[in-house]
Amino acid sequence: MTSRNRERWMTVVASVGAGVNAGVFFAFSAFIMPGLHELPAGVAIPAMQAFNRTAVTAPFMLVLLGTAVLCVVVIIRAFMTWSTASGRWMLGGAVVYLLAAIVITVVCSVPINDAIDALTPFSSEAVASWADLSTRWLWWNHLRALGTTGAAAALAIALRPSRR
Repeated sequence: MTSRNRERWMTVVASVGAGVNAGVFFAFSAFIMPGLHELPAGVAIPAMQAFNRTAVTAPFMLVLLGTAVLCVVVIIRAFMTWSTASGRWMLGGAVVYLLAAIVITVVCSVPINDAIDALTPFSSEAVASWADLSTRWLWWNHLRALGTTGAAAALAIALRPSRR
């Protein structure tokens, strides 16, 4: 397999991974969190706590972090092909993925998840905190969904045949 073919396959897999993550984030923004907001806080909190526990299992972590690793490799390859439109699209898509999926998750979503996980469902403090925490989490998730969707699109655009 040539270097160019490996680069294309890495970009394809990174694009698909970004798209899968975009779908997960979109689902949370479009109907999972709005559905939780329709429930009493004492019911919604343990549901979100369960999501937080299951999110850090192999299937999601493999796609989230595996795509991040591929994006680092794609960034390196993008600098090697910087003079091409493909290289610039690769760089843009990979950087946006890392910012949206990894940086926002670590810096914003995880601390909010930790605060939600510390809540005791049905306690007056939990009920008072839920609306604020879940709303902040949702806004950051909207950015993750938009960013990873854009990253998937940019990486897919990078795969267009070059015009010579």
